[in-house]
Amino acid sequence: MKYILLTILGLTIIFCPTSVFAQKELAEGFFTSEANTCANNNGLFVSIKKYNPTKDEISNATKPSKNSPMNYLMAPFEATNISMYTNGFESKLYSLDNQGNVLWDVTLGYSNKSTPSPVVLYNDNIFSGESAKDEGKITIKKIDLKGKVLWQTELDSLNNVNAIYVDDKRVSALVSFDVSKKTDYKNGTFGEHVYPIYFFVQFDITTGKRLSKEYQKMANYLSSIDYLNPVLNSDYSYFLNNKDSAIFLNTTKLESATLVSEGMSKDHSILKLAAGNESYHLLTLFSDGKGIKKYKLISDFYGKNKKYESEMPVDYTTSDRAFIYRSTGDSVVTVIGNTKNISILYSDIEGRSTLYKKIENVISPVIAAGSILGRTYILQIEGRIKPGTIGRIKLDYY
Repeated sequence: MKYILLTILGLTIIFCPTSVFAQKELAEGFFTSEANTCANNNGLFVSIKKYNPTKDEISNATKPSKNSPMNYLMAPFEATNISMYTNGFESKLYSLDNQGNVLWDVTLGYSNKSTPSPVVLYNDNIFSGESAKDEGKITIKKIDLKGKVLWQTELDSLNNVNAIYVDDKRVSALVSFDVSKKTDYKNGTFGEHVYPIYFFVQFDITTGKRLSKEYQKMANYLSSIDYLNPVLNSDYSYFLNNKDSAIFLNTTKLESATLVSEGMSKDHSILKLAAGNESYHLLTLFSDGKGIKKYKLISDFYGKNKKYESEMPVDYTTSDRAFIYRSTGDSVVTVIGNTKNISILYSDIEGRSTLYKKIENVISPVIAAGSILGRTYILQIEGRIKPGTIGRIKLDYY
């Protein structure tokens, strides 16, 4: 099966999945190197894609012959944003205890993309969604803490569940279908530009009944010019960004948007955006004028009229992966990992950033990071060291 590296109506069913089980072992599979997580005091919920190869595909990946067909296992493990021609990735939700052992798992759906499904924990229920095995359909699920699917709502003519936000009454989701347009290049060649067309959908939190579905006019124009990476921060608003700019969109104002990064200098590029009800945070990369690239955290607590920019005391490398999340109060934790070390940085309420810990024991690219009971957790994949080898999700605290 070939793969491509990319740069870049409602039916409600209630059932108990057969894939729920109790065990004391690490999650194992041919996982991708990307994950989404949420946590409570008792453990962690991990959304991750896995590839289910045939024996021939494993053999071809470990010892490829001259004419053997390509498959996902032949791609470098650290590769991200991989897309296939069919829904060959199974989207899994794992419940892990505080030691990283699997308590139960649920299949969320199937996708042609390696990016993980969104996952949100709200009032002791988990909300997620993914495309179905039948192409052109998506499902949104509400799952309890024991892995029972409380409701599942299906929508037609869609390919992706991009982001989810939950409040007391509604589940809000940004969903999309993919469009492809031919792009002609100056050298006479051409390629395909693939981008999502977004809809904002809301569901009743108790029953899963679809309440509304709105075409996102401004967001879809921005998507066509490569504003992606949606982050829902309320039941009516979200952010999109590209390398140069971050934009805020209000679902009640479908023909307008607000540039929120206008104060960012032109030599900065956006690596990561995180947002909540009263703040947003941009992890950026900039040149210091001497050809040395450095990290800067730009935070805007718009609910409190407070802004700051803070340079990160860590060196940049080309293999870096970065994660940012709100900690207690108005503090922010940044995790930056590469092939040699993992740095955990703490930015306090005044914007002062310090290196909390540097970890030298790196077993894989960091796939996710967050906080449980005030401690930073880091997820890596143990074992995926060469094509065709299986991996296990490894949980560590710092």
